[in-house]
Amino acid sequence: MEENKNQIEKVTYENVSRADHYAKTSQKVGDFFLGFLGALILPFAYSLISFIPVFAFFIISVIILVALCILFFKVDRRFIAIGIISISLIPVLVFGSCLLLLGGSGF
Repeated sequence: MEENKNQIEKVTYENVSRADHYAKTSQKVGDFFLGFLGALILPFAYSLISFIPVFAFFIISVIILVALCILFFKVDRRFIAIGIISISLIPVLVFGSCLLLLGGSGF
């Protein structure tokens, strides 16, 4: 009985519970890049449909990205959702850094 406590249990993909979908770090990294680069497909698809106004394009994109994040969090593929959130925050960070470089609020 003492030996069983000291043994380290091997984690394989088959015995990973639903609470922790990822057995390896490479799976987490792969899902992150899937979400990060997959979110870039949405603007490309809309650029092919040029008759959509810019405002409608923005609203539709936000709704789709939020729905995808919720979906991936629910199916326990959280790193895809984190990748989508990361790619969505990059424009905000770039805009904020530009405002800081220009010396103030910019208004």
